[in-house]
Order: sequence, then C-alpha cells, then structure tokens
Amino acid sequence: MEEKKLELNRHVDKWLYEWKNNPNHKPALIKGIRQSGKTYSINKFVHNKNNYKVVVYLNFWDNPDLIDVFDDKLDIDSIIKELSIKLPLPDLIEGKTVFFFDEVQDCPRALLSLKTNINEKRYDFIASGSYLGVKGYIVGDDTPKPVGSVDEFDMRTMDFEEFLWAKGYKNEQINFIREAFEHKTPLSNSMHNAFTKLFREYLCVGGFPEAVKNYILTNNIYSSLQITRRITKDLQDDFGRRRGKDNKPLFNANEVARIRSAFSLVPSFLGKENKRYIVSKIEGKGAKDSGKDALDYLKDTGIILKVHNLEVPSTPLLVNVIQNQFKVFTSDIGLLVGMLEDGVTDAIMSGNLGMGKGMIYEGLVAEALHKRGGNLFYFAKESGLELDFVVNINGDSTILEVKAVDGNDKSAKTVMKHPDHYGKTKLIHIKESNLGYADGVLTIPHYMTHLLFEWSPTFPIK
Repeated sequence: MEEKKLELNRHVDKWLYEWKNNPNHKPALIKGIRQSGKTYSINKFVHNKNNYKVVVYLNFWDNPDLIDVFDDKLDIDSIIKELSIKLPLPDLIEGKTVFFFDEVQDCPRALLSLKTNINEKRYDFIASGSYLGVKGYIVGDDTPKPVGSVDEFDMRTMDFEEFLWAKGYKNEQINFIREAFEHKTPLSNSMHNAFTKLFREYLCVGGFPEAVKNYILTNNIYSSLQITRRITKDLQDDFGRRRGKDNKPLFNANEVARIRSAFSLVPSFLGKENKRYIVSKIEGKGAKDSGKDALDYLKDTGIILKVHNLEVPSTPLLVNVIQNQFKVFTSDIGLLVGMLEDGVTDAIMSGNLGMGKGMIYEGLVAEALHKRGGNLFYFAKESGLELDFVVNINGDSTILEVKAVDGNDKSAKTVMKHPDHYGKTKLIHIKESNLGYADGVLTIPHYMTHLLFEWSPTFPIK
C-alpha cells in the first residue's frame, strides 16, 4: 500500500516567495524553536524548480567538519573554493543557485558570511538556526552578528490557521472566521460548533509539524501527543548542548539541572490561582541569579514566553512593566498539554476540563498571540485585583479576560470604572461562546484569538 503523504503549508512559504521576488533582498535568516519546520519549509521552497535549479545544502549540526570552511575569507568565491575540496559541488548557475546554511548557530562565521555577501547578486543565501538567541551558546566565541545585513523571519510552531490548512481547509472557509470577527457578527451555530471542535483538536495536538502531520494522517490524538512528548524530551536533551570554540562539550551539570527544573515547574505555577512564576523555587545549585539565567535560556531558545506584570494597565505598556513579576507559558500549547497527565486530551475534546481549565485556556491565548508577534502583559495587585492579559490593540490598552465558558470579570469592571487611577481601557472576553458585541465589549470564541493581532513575526524587507 502506498504511504499517504501530506504537504504542510506555512506562513513562511509566502514570506520566502515575496523575499525572492524582491530585487533588493538581502540574505535570508529563518530562526526559531527546534522542530518548528524551518528545514522542511526552506527545502520545499529551494527545491521548487521554479525558484532554483541548484541547491548547495550545508548542515553544521550533522556535518561539523564543514565549519572550518569558513575559518578564512568569507566572500562566496573563497567559500566555494574551500567547499569544493570537502564536497562534490554541482555546477553553479548564476541567478538560479541558492546556498542553504542549516543549523547555522553551530558555525558563527557562516552566519557572519551573510553580511560579507550582502551585495552578492549571482547567488542567493538562506540560513536557518534554532539557538540564535542564546547568549554564549558557543562559549568563548565573539564573532559579530550580521545585524542589519539579513532579512529575518521568526518562525514559530504551527498556529491554528496553519493547522486548518493541514486539515485541508481553504482560505475561503477560514475567512468565514475573519469576516465574522471584522464585522462583529456571530457565525451560524453549525459553523461555530465545527470550528470549536477543530480548535479543541488543535489544542490537544499542538503546533509541532510532526505531531500535526501524524494527527492528520492517523486521526489519533494520543499518538500525536506522544510525538509532542518525544519532541519535548529532545528539547530537554539539548539543554546541555552548549560547546566551546574547540567544539568540545562545555556545560555544567548543575546548570542543565536548573534549566530542566525551570521548565518542569511551568505547569505547577500555571495551575495556581495567580499563576505567577516564583524563580526561587527552581532547584539546583549555582550562582545567585542562576534560576533567572535558566529561564532566560528557555526563553531565548523559544521554548517559553514570559508575560510580565504591569504597574498600571495603561499605554504605553512597556514603560509600566514590573521586571521581577511574571507568568511563564510554553510557546506551543502542545508542550503544556504534553506535560500534563494522560486523559487531559479526552477532557479537552469533551469540554469537561476540571480545575485546570484556566491554565489551559490562558496558555492557548498566550501562545496564539505570541505566534502573531504580539507583546502580552498582565495586571495583578496584592489586593486581589487581577486581569488575565493586557495588550495594546490599535493604540488602546485592552483587557483580555479568558474563560472556558463564563466567569467573573469583576476586576476588569473595576479597572474600567476608574480610568483616572488605572488609565483608559477596553475589554474583550475570550471564551467558547459564539461572537457577541454589546455595550462596547467584544466577546470572541477561542478560535478567533489569533485575529486580535495582525500577523507579524517578520522583519520587513527593505
């Protein structure tokens, strides 16, 4: 029997097409969490014969012996000369050849070569990496970064829209959601129920492409959950992968233990009433700020996101941030669900989540808006006044109250009644009910969350 195949379409596909067709494009840099599909999407693009005839692929993770190719001159002719000794290079065709540097974080000088070849018009350059935000990933290396010399795309795991594409839905059907959101009109009950079920599926499967692909082909949520758990373990195994310039492992066992502890604590804090992360609870010996360093490492690798508390929920929000008070969410909802016990997916699909529903639903809102490139905050006072999320939408400070179905929004009403004290705010409810709009308050179902921000995990091409 022929094996079923599934091609995943991603937002980066459009970005790469527009990048290539811009005559002023710079080398491209695609960065993001491991297993987000960077290599798959780039390979799909570069091996399309309408785009390129020749692909030179270098993977510095799998082939570290290629790293010394970049020890000397970084212009493309010198690189080609050095490569020709290492690899049987194909005949290069000017205007139809692309160099693809994969796992470029393992070769900082290959990353720097993008700057050297910024004005090279004979060939295109695409690089991708998973640990480009980690300070000191290669200990002792001081190679400068090609700041301003690349067109960047920050790739996350699959969002709900990409999940629907994988399920076979066309933009024509997906746009029903956007049209309802933009016109503030509810969908029909049939459509609402269908999208609610689809969103619950996404909530259980998460956005790692391998897990999504498995679910589409098998319709088995549990087997996809096991894939996400295996990916989670792979990510944890990479915590100790830092190395020195001599390419030898250079990590401290206590440091790795702290990072593991920091990650494992995420569900337990989200399960508490105020969900605030307490850094001092991270286990492991080390420097005074080692717990904070462990969290920063997880954030820089794209595994978690930190959502900070505000002094007041008033714009501009960034100037009101309280740096030492924050919640921690996983960057993909599948990571969080996978860290919970078996049976949670059944409860999600049936709509019968227990006390943990607040953790799940706040987690999905956090990851949905993070994947759109948005900044999220929350607001909480010792008095008990607390707002789930505060965001800037079109210049307005906007409260997002996240509920499974219905809930008490007493804190939001208090804040809105006292603009002289808290600033002027708007309110949006996010819950499983259909869209509604009354008295200036918008209520949207969870599957519309991503529409609150325009999609923008990209840096503009200039």
